[in-house]
Amino acid sequence: MCRRKKIGINLLYMNRKLSGGSITYGINLVNEFAKFDYFNNYIIYVNKDCQNLPLVLSSNFKIKVIPFYNKVVYVRYFWEQLFFPFVLLFDNLDILHSLGYVGPVFCPTIHIVSILDLNYKRHSNSMSFSKQILLGFMVRVMSFFSDKIITISNFSKDEICSVLNVKRDKVIVTHLSGSNDQYSCFKKNINIKSTYNINSDYIIAFGSPSSHKNIQGLIISFSKLLLIHDNHCLVLVGHQNSNEELNKLIIDLDLVDKVLFTGFVPDDHIFPLIKESSLFVFPSFYEGFGIPLLDAQSLGVPVASSNAASLPEVGQNGALYFDPNSTIEMIDVMKKILSDSIVSERLIEKGILNRSNYSWHKTAKLTLESYNLLIL
Repeated sequence: MCRRKKIGINLLYMNRKLSGGSITYGINLVNEFAKFDYFNNYIIYVNKDCQNLPLVLSSNFKIKVIPFYNKVVYVRYFWEQLFFPFVLLFDNLDILHSLGYVGPVFCPTIHIVSILDLNYKRHSNSMSFSKQILLGFMVRVMSFFSDKIITISNFSKDEICSVLNVKRDKVIVTHLSGSNDQYSCFKKNINIKSTYNINSDYIIAFGSPSSHKNIQGLIISFSKLLLIHDNHCLVLVGHQNSNEELNKLIIDLDLVDKVLFTGFVPDDHIFPLIKESSLFVFPSFYEGFGIPLLDAQSLGVPVASSNAASLPEVGQNGALYFDPNSTIEMIDVMKKILSDSIVSERLIEKGILNRSNYSWHKTAKLTLESYNLLIL
């Protein structure tokens, strides 16, 4: 009979003021472990900002708070590198899994690190120069000192092995899933159009200040699409309304009444917003995975996606793809989906089928198998 293991999950990277795939990854992975692994013992390490994460844990899970606030990355690195190893030594773990690209360099136990992508290198203008240099250095160090690396797509694995000069057998791929596998249970009693003052059919995308999200390219393409489909507006979910460059572009293109920034959107409004849209567009230049793409597929919304990075790997034949550098291609794909109901219906069918291939249960099972490979 195999022995009970003591597993540490390092979530010190989390910041409740931020959102994104890495946050979704951490919360869903831990919650899924708690649903099926009642045998091993887990310690979940969080900072003081994240004591109240939406974790649903069983009795074999314990949360340990490391006493710092993750307001700047340098503070996190200080605690993670200098103080955290002593905590780990006292806890006597069998294995530690650090989910946020970086963990303690001098780790007193077997150490797996999740490196989700190399966005800091491929699109360095999305972050400050100092953060880019520091994160790049730390990721390279972790790629050497960790016992295994987990990443979230074959695309990211290829990049990690090539750029960081890591042997392929050191990197394990565990695909993610959508933001929530219980997508059939979202609130249906919300008048979402009224809530966000949407007065027409709409195309939806997730707005982000990061340049690699290519929102500027989407807005330019949308302005030309209106020559054919002027009955639609563009809804951008998230905090972009204070972006001066985008606001100037919208004014210059005479789109003030056609582009809507939602601002902050609570979690239980995300799925209804996607569900009511005519088309979901994912125009990014770079993504390590693509959780929102799967969310749109799960809700029966046709997807127009960039063909860059991991997105074709994730979306498979459940999306129509375009070169994110080409506004002409982006317009043609959006026009094709909106103009042809047969194309749209086939995309929806293929998208739902593709979405069924992903689940957080699969992610957690593969992750636990990777632990077992290293623990004697």
